[in-house]
Amino acid sequence: MARFFREDDGYAFVLTLLFMPVFIGVGLLVIDVGRGDNAHSDHYAAADALALAGARELDGGEDAIDRAKLAMAELTNSVSLLGTVGADVNIELVYEDAAGNEFTVIFLTTIPDSDDDPIDQAFVNANATAVGSEAEYVYVRSQARDMASFFFNPVTRLTQSVPIGAVAVATHTSAACDVTPLFICNPFEAEGLNLQSAFAAGQLYGRLLKLHPKGSDTAKPGNFGFLQVNGSSSAAAIKDIFAGAHNNTCYESSEVTTKPGAATSIAQGLNVRFDIYDGPYNNSAGDFPPAANVRKGYVPASAGSPSICNVELADPQPSTMAMAFPDNNTMLPPGLGVPGATIGSGDWDIDTYWQVNFGSALSAAEKTAMSSFPAAAFPGSGVPSRYDVYRYEIANDMVDDLSNGDGAGNNRESGLPQCSQSKANPPTVSDDPDRRIVFAAIVDCLANPGQGVTEFPVNSYASLFLVSPMKRIGSEDTTIDVEITDITGFGGNGTLDLFVRDEAILVR
Repeated sequence: MARFFREDDGYAFVLTLLFMPVFIGVGLLVIDVGRGDNAHSDHYAAADALALAGARELDGGEDAIDRAKLAMAELTNSVSLLGTVGADVNIELVYEDAAGNEFTVIFLTTIPDSDDDPIDQAFVNANATAVGSEAEYVYVRSQARDMASFFFNPVTRLTQSVPIGAVAVATHTSAACDVTPLFICNPFEAEGLNLQSAFAAGQLYGRLLKLHPKGSDTAKPGNFGFLQVNGSSSAAAIKDIFAGAHNNTCYESSEVTTKPGAATSIAQGLNVRFDIYDGPYNNSAGDFPPAANVRKGYVPASAGSPSICNVELADPQPSTMAMAFPDNNTMLPPGLGVPGATIGSGDWDIDTYWQVNFGSALSAAEKTAMSSFPAAAFPGSGVPSRYDVYRYEIANDMVDDLSNGDGAGNNRESGLPQCSQSKANPPTVSDDPDRRIVFAAIVDCLANPGQGVTEFPVNSYASLFLVSPMKRIGSEDTTIDVEITDITGFGGNGTLDLFVRDEAILVR
């Protein structure tokens, strides 16, 4: 008997049997930890994808939340290994705006400054929104059924269920690159209108906007200004960018920094687009070519010599040889407290413009063919915009048309550049039909007054058609006359996509 107790054969086997439950339990626990990590990763990927898809639509539009929900519903995600057998091993996740969905989605106007501060129910109650134009962030929580574990409770000998989920928060951002360092005041701010909605409804179509510099026929600080640029921000550098030089600054979609003071004589830079070379640009036609169509109410310097630089007609212009794009009716300088009157009615004298420049009447069918806005024009007058007429002349080979005289031996104005042909060697003309387009940030100036170096929130970015050259009276620039042809945001036409980079970014 004593020998039996001294024998150690089978000792390892006995220990193995004794510790087998522990080995199995640890093994199951390791498997469950791995399954949990995998399920967490799947939920994080699903929450991130959904938040990014929704945030891309948060552009300030009134229907931004509706579009965000539609975009999120297009995604299909999955989470694996929540169950142990059957259909619950892999679960498909699809967003629906309904109770009990695997995704909880909340739109917020702001988030805590510190990542250490939670987005809890109290914060949601204070900052959630159902208004598309107010939604800045989208909060997404992804959580399907609990994970059924392999590991069992040794006391109850029952398996456990473990909740698995993930949270993501994303927002929309964009930057405008290689654009003119210009900001203008929102023309509809005084009326309390949403700019994007007004643009989509055609309320800016064909309406002239006069950009008044500081102190020019209006109360300070005018209704436009300049933005900071990287590198040199001298007056000469600003003028070069207005002439067409590359601006290596990208401006945030939400905020821009203004440049104090006024850039001296930006007219010289801006006007090269009209084939007017003055001051430091006198011999710069090769570097800064004119637009393909520079019709502006000027005539050849001498009759019958269109190759010679053209000159401005007297004001008021005679109506026999040339006519620039005329103003809108009912236009007033900004700052006079008359909502809408600072951008005219949208009804301009296209009939006289056409008769003078082409010697023929313009039919209603031609007006309709020119118009790019389906409802014709604001306020329903059926008048196409000046920009549409400008492009129509280019598209129909009507730029170099000097065939019709005024009856006194004088040729009508040609829209073909004249000065650049003698100043550049070889002569050059821009092949970009939109050479007379510049870009600007639109700012709500009444809500955000400021001078000097100021951080201004951006309402939108816009493309502006230069209607006429910028004139000077003495040493002072006068107005820049423009039409707004497109804006960023839900109401725009999408032509600014080349310059504005839209992104959605995860912030949590």
